Parts: sequence; C-alpha cells; structure tokens
Amino acid sequence: MAEVSSRSTLLDYFDEIVVVDTEYRPAGDGTQEVRCVCALELGSGREHRLWLDAPFPCPYPVNEGSLLVAHYASAELATHDSLGWPRPANVLDTRTEFAAVTSGKRVGDQKLGLVDALKYFDLQHLHQYEKDDMRLLSIADRRNREYTVAERDALLKYCWSDVDGAVRLLTALEDWLVR
Repeated sequence: MAEVSSRSTLLDYFDEIVVVDTEYRPAGDGTQEVRCVCALELGSGREHRLWLDAPFPCPYPVNEGSLLVAHYASAELATHDSLGWPRPANVLDTRTEFAAVTSGKRVGDQKLGLVDALKYFDLQHLHQYEKDDMRLLSIADRRNREYTVAERDALLKYCWSDVDGAVRLLTALEDWLVR
C-alpha cells in the first residue's frame, strides 16, 4: 500500500478519495489505447492494479461522495472516456494545485510534473529517465496482448509508483487544500 503519513483530512469531506494513475498510448483521435490503471482508495485501503486486455468496469467509486485525485487529471478523464467509464463527480488535479501553491516560489526552470513536484517538497520520487523509459514502453505501437509478462509487470509497477507519489504529494498539499 502507498505510504500515507496520516489520515487524509479530505476524508472529512468525502466518503472516499481515490488516487489514480493510468498508462496509455494516444490513439491520435483524442482517445487512448489504455494499457493499465492503478488506483488506491484512501478510506478503505483497496488497491486496484489492472492490465486492460478486455473491457472492464470502473473498479472504484466515482459518485458524488468520492473524490478522484490525479496528477494531470485530464489524462485520467480521457482514460475514463476511452474505456466508457463514467466521469468522476469530483476531481482534484495535484498538478494544478501544485502550480497554485508554488506560483512565484519555484526556482529556475522547475516544471510542474510529478517528479518535479515531489522534488520541490523533498519527497521520494523516481528519476526522470525511469519515467521516460516507461512512457516509451507505454506508447509503443502494439496491442496490450503483445506485451510480455515482464513488460506488463514493469508498466504496472511504474503506474503504481505514480499513485504512490501522488499520495505523497497530496499529503504535502493538504494544508493548502483544506483551509
């Protein structure tokens, strides 16, 4: 399970908080060929690590009582659309929140990606070259069933590491989010 330093205070406002990350290949028409979806429900502790070879229903809540959290959430919303899953009623984009919290405070050429945000707060993160390698694997021009077991495992592990990072980032941002 992802490391969470304390119970999320956002759970005072929602029945469930779902931190989500996806890996995919842009199809070129605004949709995605979704490789995998990873999610952690912070309230229940349920974990979802799905490799998508066939249609699968959305495994986590997206109703009015839940909050979907993702870094650059538009990608996860496009995943929902591409899979025919319902859109979440409530969405928090940690990229947008990080940009707001650090506006005028970031130094040099610091960007807004997950690795950059985790670095800013001095939190554990993957190296950017590891993310770049996994992204290249995800966008390869092949069907999901053509990936080897080792490649699937690597992409799922990478996807889960982004969920874990987003949980750490959410924890770091909570003081600004819940005021």
